[in-house]
Amino acid sequence: MTSLYETRVMQKHAVVIGAGMSGLSAARVLERFFEKITVLDRDDLPAGPAARAGVPQARHVHALVTRGAQELDGLFPGFLAELVEKGGHGLDVPHDGAILRPSGWQQPMRSGCTVYFATRDLTESIVRRRLREGGRVEILPRTEAAGLYVHPDAPGRVAGVHAVQRGGGANLTLAADLVIDASGRSSKAPSWLASLGAEVPREEVVDCHSGYSSRWYEAPEALPPDVWWKMVWLDPSPAEDHFIGGVLFPVEERRWIITLIGYAKHYPPSDEEGFFRTLGALRSPILQRMAELGRPISPIYSSRANQNRLRRFDKLANPLPGFVALSDSVCTFNPMYGQGMTVAALSARVLESTLERVSLGDPGFERVFFGNLHRAIKDAWNLATSADMRFPGAKSDLPRPSKFASFFGDSILRTMTHDAEVLRRVSPVYYMLKPTRSLFEPELAARVLLGGAAGLAAARFHPRPVPPNPPPRPES
Repeated sequence: MTSLYETRVMQKHAVVIGAGMSGLSAARVLERFFEKITVLDRDDLPAGPAARAGVPQARHVHALVTRGAQELDGLFPGFLAELVEKGGHGLDVPHDGAILRPSGWQQPMRSGCTVYFATRDLTESIVRRRLREGGRVEILPRTEAAGLYVHPDAPGRVAGVHAVQRGGGANLTLAADLVIDASGRSSKAPSWLASLGAEVPREEVVDCHSGYSSRWYEAPEALPPDVWWKMVWLDPSPAEDHFIGGVLFPVEERRWIITLIGYAKHYPPSDEEGFFRTLGALRSPILQRMAELGRPISPIYSSRANQNRLRRFDKLANPLPGFVALSDSVCTFNPMYGQGMTVAALSARVLESTLERVSLGDPGFERVFFGNLHRAIKDAWNLATSADMRFPGAKSDLPRPSKFASFFGDSILRTMTHDAEVLRRVSPVYYMLKPTRSLFEPELAARVLLGGAAGLAAARFHPRPVPPNPPPRPES
């Protein structure tokens, strides 16, 4: 049987703005539909895993949740095996990590889901090399998109991109049948659309005024016998006036990244003394102990631009033909939730499915794409924003979660710390394998609510201090 896309006429040229994870993933699916794909990026693009100026978030922790790992391995077969071979870590987080939730320590249990930990530099370098090996994609480094090109004979449709080669290079106009904005948080799409008189999407913003401070460590060759955990996650607890949490993620080359995360304008310090002191002032001193076991190998990096922002391209009455935006150019998240690379891969899959089903010249192509994209990312958006809106002083363009929604969310976190069945059924939602509506399946919802109510009553009438150290992991 001949598949649908095999019967389509190949389009000539697509231009992708941005060579990050979303741009590289989009370029991979475009190979099925276009004779030539050009990817523009303002940075120099290293041959191997090295830092890029345009990805400052690479200095902080990254996680590739289960759905994103599966999608990237499908787009770039062999990606996961190479990631692990080069030092990435695949962990079942509730089993392999020391996790402190607001209600107490997570009992070590298997979720059945694997999350991958590696540097952004390594992850991106594997994808970039595998894309280049295909030979159909040209990546132009040090080339910055300056605006959308509209041909005078067809003013209602984007026909390419104006670009500038940095460092005294030439000004370019690249003709294209489709332009894809994958430039991320720094996207200039709204101003480009406005300059053409096109409709600009409205924005929804949720900002809990969070900030990070991160430091990299060389891990010791051997750890004390009681240190069984491979990663650490300490939630804040606003009810106890703890607005700073922290994590330790393992990455390749026997390194750790330790990050402090502050909410509600409780920004963690970026000086060495303050950073170490704050590690010890968290709800558990475990991160300070790990920092003492490791050897610091970096300065302390800070970031505060972590708000959630959704551009409602799906609500445009007349999206500009020939132009689409995806991933972080449409929806940015507080990076702490580890959704960014997964949404990048999902966005590429949405582009792929839209090109399979709708002709590029169809006047409804862009509207179909943006509608499908919103449906694909709305669960990730709702999970991130509902979590951030619970902090005092959060700025939000959206309605606050109801008391029931807040109680239900608290009950999930409270119950999954000790109930293996709840953990097993909730984890696929958090790792984007199942939709959030599956949380409300009657049996699961009843179990969550009963467990949450019992846990809340116990906390009120029989309060117990949280132990400083996690429980031992049972042999398994």
